[in-house]
Amino acid sequence: MKVLHFITALTLILCSCNSGSENKVKHNDGLPQASTRLVIEEREDYYRVVIRDPWQNSHGTELEYFLLPRGAANPGTLDESRVIYVPVERMICMSTTHIAMLSALGATDLLAGISGPGLLYDTLIIKALARESVRDVGYEGNLNNELIVALKPDLVMAYGVADPSSGQLGKLSSLGVRVIFNADYLEEHPLSRAAWIRLFGLLTGRKEKADSLFAEVTERYNDLAARVKGSVGERPAVLLGAPWEDVWYVSPANSYTGRLIEDAGGEYLFSDLTKANSVPYSVEAVFRRASKADVWINPGMAKSLAEINDADHRLGRLSVCREGMVWNNTKRINPAGGNDYWETAVVRPDILLMDLVAILHPELLPDYSHYFYMRLE
Repeated sequence: MKVLHFITALTLILCSCNSGSENKVKHNDGLPQASTRLVIEEREDYYRVVIRDPWQNSHGTELEYFLLPRGAANPGTLDESRVIYVPVERMICMSTTHIAMLSALGATDLLAGISGPGLLYDTLIIKALARESVRDVGYEGNLNNELIVALKPDLVMAYGVADPSSGQLGKLSSLGVRVIFNADYLEEHPLSRAAWIRLFGLLTGRKEKADSLFAEVTERYNDLAARVKGSVGERPAVLLGAPWEDVWYVSPANSYTGRLIEDAGGEYLFSDLTKANSVPYSVEAVFRRASKADVWINPGMAKSLAEINDADHRLGRLSVCREGMVWNNTKRINPAGGNDYWETAVVRPDILLMDLVAILHPELLPDYSHYFYMRLE
């Protein structure tokens, strides 16, 4: 069966051991520690950053980095291989979410290279690629290590789906390239993903701006979620995703999108499913629940109801399709196929939540114009 679905493939890099430090924690800054995988500690002369479980099934793995002011000397107690001098001057980003965070901080001028330009939405970076002031360093197993080394980045911001110590980016570490793992895509709560902008703030010398943006987004998200919780009675049943080659990979209720549906006042059809990763179901098994759906969200890359029906006539016969209650996150796609949902939405989950609230409970936001989502016709 031919099916409409958007698949984001993920890869990546180096493993690091923990090491202790005798400098004691100076203080916390009062912001919520929203992330479950990113820990930022301010020490007397530097920041200690710990990234927990940085790839799938990496239970108990912790990667430790030390951010020292540029020009400062290593106090002698820190492993130099894990020291990053900040603010960085040149960075390579391996994900569009990383680029979105730089963009939110007004720091895209630090970009020396990116991976996967075909997925990019940001117009300024697309133009920079055209004039080669930003370079395409390759993708997944086809990284151009020679180019990466030649670009002389202060760091490569990467992500991994499995232990990548023997992969290409792992080899970069042995060549003297600083590589830092970013586990934002594994965070279950939308605010936990957004919290990673705090790391970018430290790396780029824009800590205050990053903290301010995160605090504002957190307040807006929580205020709206609380309003929905206090106002909503009946919750529409929500179908999520689409099949791929006769398999429907179902996101669990504790996933990023599952939490968004809950906070937006929806009743996820798989609210009883709690897992670390998506679970493969037969299309027939999903159909048994899909018949009860009031709203269908994120049906692959479909831009019309006709595309859904052409992919699988069974899908087109669902009542949610017949009633035209199908919404996709495809409103902001450029001609090359780059989707702003995979960029801005990670930084601004408050806007994403507004979109979903307006879909599920339009009476709460009567004059709202959807930002990422469009209703399929």
